[in-house]
Amino acid sequence: MRIYELDIGWVASANERRYLRWELLACDDVRGVFPTTRENTLAVLFSGDRFGFREWARSLTTTREGAFW
Repeated sequence: MRIYELDIGWVASANERRYLRWELLACDDVRGVFPTTRENTLAVLFSGDRFGFREWARSLTTTREGAFW
């Protein structure tokens, strides 16, 4: 497992941030989500590799454009 930084600057509201946290924790590869000192960044404990993390993180922004948001 490794810790990766996830930029969440694209999340607009507090409601979306709460929903995103649930989405992150629902992923089987995510073992933990932690705030950082930067407002728009979360630290994610991820069990996959860097490529898998990037693909997964990209899928979050496309989900935002879909029916969930």
